[in-house]
Amino acid sequence: MTTGRRKNVRVGLGVLPLLGLLVIIAGWPTGAEAQQPAAVVASVTGRVEVLPKGQTAWQPVQLGMRVVEEDQMRAFPGGNAELRLPDGSTLVVAENSRFVVTKLDYGPRNEMRAAIFHLAAGKLRGIVAKAALALVQARQSIFAITTPTAVAAVRGTTVYAVFDPTTNETVVLVTDGVAFIRDFCTSQIVEVLAGQATTLSLTTPCQPASAPARATPAQMAQITAAAHAATPGTAAALNAPTVTVVPADAVMVTVQFLPPAAAAEAATPVIVVTPILTPPSVSEATPFQP
Repeated sequence: MTTGRRKNVRVGLGVLPLLGLLVIIAGWPTGAEAQQPAAVVASVTGRVEVLPKGQTAWQPVQLGMRVVEEDQMRAFPGGNAELRLPDGSTLVVAENSRFVVTKLDYGPRNEMRAAIFHLAAGKLRGIVAKAALALVQARQSIFAITTPTAVAAVRGTTVYAVFDPTTNETVVLVTDGVAFIRDFCTSQIVEVLAGQATTLSLTTPCQPASAPARATPAQMAQITAAAHAATPGTAAALNAPTVTVVPADAVMVTVQFLPPAAAAEAATPVIVVTPILTPPSVSEATPFQP
């Protein structure tokens, strides 16, 4: 009897390490998950939530969390977050904002191929890392922020995009470098230099973007501030069950036609881009659950 018990014990102990190994292996991410580029949450303050792709329940954003393509994020009053991209570039989301990660494409050495974000409401600040700047300026990579009215393709380091869902108005401010802004209403493109801002809105009949002009001290302070006041349509935008985004392919087609800053002969070049896009082009249905 004693011998039988000892034999059983030996067998049981021999199986336990194997079971533990199987559990560990089962917990490892798959190859696709491990290689999928992600923006990592570097800081978060207040109430900020994320809606992972394919899910219906929002969850609190945690420090170190990975945010991947088609994930959504929203920041409520008093909330903000900073996301670090694989190449060291960053995206800062202000309070009263909601955006979708449209595309994240990076090479084996974390070199940026495409980083595209859609702002449904509020304010985003995009900061391109110096290591990625040469690729961006040479149009070998894309860093862009879209809104329902425009796409801003960054050719410098820092750009702010603000979208008001109440008025369907987009304001873009460049604080370092240059950006090319395409107006979806007229399909025209303007070049915005450092210290300049431009305004784009959906109107009937269509009106082109305002001529880029040097931002006033008050405008500069308001746009670059960490705070972002809510407008009457903010709550609806944050809680909407769906978000309509401009497809990444459409953005990349647009960016392909953007001229380099050095080739611009006028302060506000006007370029007709074909094919003309008619957003919204794609809807991402994500039922809202409080």
